Amino acid sequence: MSNQNTIIGLDSGGLGLTLPIGWKQWIFFVFGLILFVGGLVTIFIDTSNQTNAFPIISALGALIMGFVPPTKLQQKLQDLRLLLRPTEVQWKKEEGGTELHSFWNSETINKPTTDPRSWVFPAPPPNEWHLETKYHPDESGELLAEHPNKIGTPRPPAISNYGLATSVAFALFAWQMLIFSQGSEELSWMSYVLIGVSMVWLLVSFFMWKRAQAMQDTPTSNIRSVAVGTAEIVGQARPGIQLPALTVVDADPSKSVADLLSWHWKYEVYKCRTVKTDKGTREQCSWETVRQDTGGTTFTIHDGTGGLAIHPNTFETKEYGDHLIQWECRHNVTIQGLLRNIFSNGRIKRHRWTLWGLKIGDPCYLLATMQTRSSEDLESEGIDRTLQNALLEAVGEKAPGFKPRLEKGTELTALAGIRSQLEYLIIPTLALLASIIMLGV
Repeated sequence: MSNQNTIIGLDSGGLGLTLPIGWKQWIFFVFGLILFVGGLVTIFIDTSNQTNAFPIISALGALIMGFVPPTKLQQKLQDLRLLLRPTEVQWKKEEGGTELHSFWNSETINKPTTDPRSWVFPAPPPNEWHLETKYHPDESGELLAEHPNKIGTPRPPAISNYGLATSVAFALFAWQMLIFSQGSEELSWMSYVLIGVSMVWLLVSFFMWKRAQAMQDTPTSNIRSVAVGTAEIVGQARPGIQLPALTVVDADPSKSVADLLSWHWKYEVYKCRTVKTDKGTREQCSWETVRQDTGGTTFTIHDGTGGLAIHPNTFETKEYGDHLIQWECRHNVTIQGLLRNIFSNGRIKRHRWTLWGLKIGDPCYLLATMQTRSSEDLESEGIDRTLQNALLEAVGEKAPGFKPRLEKGTELTALAGIRSQLEYLIIPTLALLASIIMLGV
C-alpha cells in the first residue's frame, strides 16, 4: 500500500501548475496565450485613453489556458497507465480516432484515443472472475490494487492553473467593466453584471465542491463487510445473473455495441436557421437533441473481497466520462430528406448519434443505498446465505443529505479533476465581495 501511495503522490501539495498533454491541448493553450498577450498589448498601446483597450480578450485567453491543461493528478495518472498498462493503453490509442466510412455521405465513426476513467493499476482479467460464485472473494481475497482502502484518497493542490486563471480572468473582466463605464453613469449597472457573474460562479463551484466533498469524506466500504444503509463502493463491473443484451442505438442494427451494463445514447441533428439582425440576416446553427434513451441490466460489482448486485436503472445520476463511440453523417439529399427540411423548423445539415456506457470489466464507483434482497431473488440464484454481501443489493435510493450516483471509474479517477476548497469557494467568494464593494464605491 505504501509503495502505491508513494508512486501516485496522492497529496498534490500547495502549487500544482501543469502544461498541456498532446497536440490538441497545446493548440488551444497557444491560442489562449495569443489572446492573453494580444489583449494586454491593446492595453499598453492605449495608455492615454483606455476606451479602446480590451482586457476582456486577455480574460478569455487566461480562461482557455486555465481549463485546457490537465490537473496535476490527471497528468500523473496518464503517466502511470503508460507505465503499468502499456499494451492496453496502446491498443486504445490505435483503436481510437475518427474513421471515414463513406465519402459520399461524409459518414464517420469516432472513438476516443484515451480513456481518463479507465483502470490505472491492472485489474483482474475475466479468467479470474469465478462467475459461478460471483459473490465470493477472489482467489487472493485481497482488495483490488486501485481500491481507496489500499491507496488512500487523493487531495488536490491548493492552487492550480484553474485557480490562477479564474482569478486573473475575473480581475481583467472587472477592468473591462470599468473601461466601458468610463466617463458615464454606467458604473453601477456594470457592477451588477459583475455581481451576477460572481454569484453564478460561486453557485456552480459550490455544487462541484459538494460533490467532491461527498466522495472524499465518505469512507469506502469493503464489499465483504458492507451493511444495510448508505455506502461508498468501488470495484470492477462484472456480469450479473445473465450477460447484457446487445445495445442497439436508435433501433439501427449497424449501431450496435455489446457488453454494456449501463448506457445512454443521444441522437442529434445539426440545424441551421436564418435569423434577422440589425445588420441584415445571418445563419445560426446548433446541435439539437431529437431523441435519447437510457438503460442497463443488473450486474455485479467486485472489489476482490466479494461481489454485490447492482441495479443501475435505479440511479438518477450517472457519469460515464467520454463517449464510447460516435456516428455522424451528412443529411440525406434525397426527396425524403428535402421534404424533411421543408417541414422542419430550420435546415438539417448533419446527424449525430453518441453512445456512453459502462462495459464489463470497467472500474465502477458507487454512492448507493444497500438493501436486503428479496427471498425470491436469493432462491432463484441459489445464494450462499452465509455471505453477508450476497444478501444485499445496491440501489440509487436517496436519503437525507445523501445523493446516490453511479460512475465509471474508481475514486482515484473520479477525483482526478477536482479542485481545492480555495479554488471552489474562497476565490469566487472574494470575487463576489469585490463586486459588491465596487457597487458601493
